[in-house]
Amino acid sequence: MVSFRPDEIADAKMTAIKNYKAAKRHRDRIERLLDHQLDQTFIQLKFNELKMSIEDRKARARTDEAVVTLREDLEKAQEDMDNKYAELERVQTKIEFMLDANATNRQEMKLGGLVT
Repeated sequence: MVSFRPDEIADAKMTAIKNYKAAKRHRDRIERLLDHQLDQTFIQLKFNELKMSIEDRKARARTDEAVVTLREDLEKAQEDMDNKYAELERVQTKIEFMLDANATNRQEMKLGGLVT
């Protein structure tokens, strides 16, 4: 968003919002997958031949390879969502600055008209 054309500004804001919402949906999906995988691993360990306490099964489920991989994916998705949110905030801040600059210019024009 380099210019001050209203259609480009609106498109940039729309794109930033869409990107943020898509990143949020992706992160939420991975979070649901992680919870599902934790539950599935916990249940599989329940029917294992070894006698384990509930806490031991929870600990083993958290250290399962699939769960660890999903946790890494979740961290990457969270970082991507944060970047998209920062872009959205950047666009909104630029719009606010432009509105403030326009308001200042209007006030200066009014004051300049009163003096002359």
